[in-house]
Amino acid sequence: MLANPVIEKELKTKMRGWKSPALISAYLCFLGFIVLLFYLSSRESARYSADYFNPRVALELYNSIAMLQFFLLLFITPAMTAAAISGERERQTLDLVLCTNLSSSSIVTGKIVVSIAHVLLLVTASLPILATVFLYGGIRITDLLLLFGFYLLMALFMGSLGIFCSTLFKKSAVSMIVTYITIFCLISGTPILLAIWHVFIMHNQNAPTLYDAMSFMFSNPVFGFSSLFEGMSRGNMILEIFSMRTYGMPQTTGNFMIKPWMANMAFNLVASVIFILLAAWKINPVKRGLFIRKTEAQKANQLKNQAV
Repeated sequence: MLANPVIEKELKTKMRGWKSPALISAYLCFLGFIVLLFYLSSRESARYSADYFNPRVALELYNSIAMLQFFLLLFITPAMTAAAISGERERQTLDLVLCTNLSSSSIVTGKIVVSIAHVLLLVTASLPILATVFLYGGIRITDLLLLFGFYLLMALFMGSLGIFCSTLFKKSAVSMIVTYITIFCLISGTPILLAIWHVFIMHNQNAPTLYDAMSFMFSNPVFGFSSLFEGMSRGNMILEIFSMRTYGMPQTTGNFMIKPWMANMAFNLVASVIFILLAAWKINPVKRGLFIRKTEAQKANQLKNQAV
């Protein structure tokens, strides 16, 4: 990754100051305070029951921290990437970046990695706090790794979506608004489409199955995130709304069944690649290739055209 000059320059600039360590420390202190409150509340409730500690508290703590980080990625990542290219254009430095020996795809991927690095660093630093639930059981190491993998692909999708909108619009404010509108449509628009299909097409004949819901909401990040907590989301209103139990389970002939988080992660990966390629094609001034470095003649012609 550090072979990309954009990543190397931006990370050195942002990570050498005091703000990044202070932000990580403040975030971990905040999560530690939440953990302390959960365990103190469990200790107080134990005075009025026979059990000293209720293991359900550990699961609720895991769900709460995971949801907090999910919404952190959902709303912070687009804000950090939606102004990556449009901000360069507003500062009138985009032409200077395009005149370098970097390909347009390297510029786009570098901006995405730098933009989501801070958020992913916070998520990675919080993994030991999430791992405290291992002391009480109910969570496996594979669940934690799967959650982190889901975070990674979702951050990549949100970042690539923000970068793509940043290349389409010249103003950062417009790019950010369009990015959040797109995310809002993915979250709330897909359930509305499912409800319309069930009422007006199916005429309420049968309750929608899980596969019916996945056909409309495979791109919904909340739907995919909720399926990661199958059997652990009772009492959590947000997870219960998009829970797999809300829909009729389809009849399966084998043990394997495609779950919403699988479909959502596959969508995030494919959509991220498409958005990155489109963004690289959009900012490429000569449109001759996304991964080809500029030759000296191409750079001379580009500077000549800009001068004219």
